[in-house]
Amino acid sequence: MDDIDLKLLAFLKEDAKRKYSDLAEMLNLSGPSIHARVKKLEQSGVIHSYTINVDSSMLGAKLTAFVRVTTEGVSCTDIPKAFEPFPEVEELHSVAGEESLLLKVRTRDTASLDILLDRIRKIPGVRKTVTSIVLGTRIDRGTDPLAYECAASNGNGLSKGNGNGSKQKQISE
Repeated sequence: MDDIDLKLLAFLKEDAKRKYSDLAEMLNLSGPSIHARVKKLEQSGVIHSYTINVDSSMLGAKLTAFVRVTTEGVSCTDIPKAFEPFPEVEELHSVAGEESLLLKVRTRDTASLDILLDRIRKIPGVRKTVTSIVLGTRIDRGTDPLAYECAASNGNGLSKGNGNGSKQKQISE
């Protein structure tokens, strides 16, 4: 992967429906070259899906919360199966610390969150939950391909950030 691949990823992240001809013009490459690069990124697993962003509040899920789950007597590799029937659970992460799991959930309101939490607490092995309700989301950007050194240039894929939120090296477009 090189800097052109990172720029290509950034453009696709902005709009995955962009035409290869438009991307080729933006990156000063040919259409077939863009096609080959995208296929390579898909086959290597860098691009694993194309998706849409949905405004959950427009669908009625206006409340977002993070639920920290403490488990007991169950494996963190086994318990995620117990959460599959819960469509409100958007993300489930195994974490280090006092809690075992961190969930991102969306519900219609606090009443439906309360019902969801009761259902979660009934899962065998769940000992305790601690919930934080999101008041507002200030940053929601996902992974920025341009924030990382390409693996070919430094071999470690470390962030270009210098710890204070700015990039040490800017990739020109």
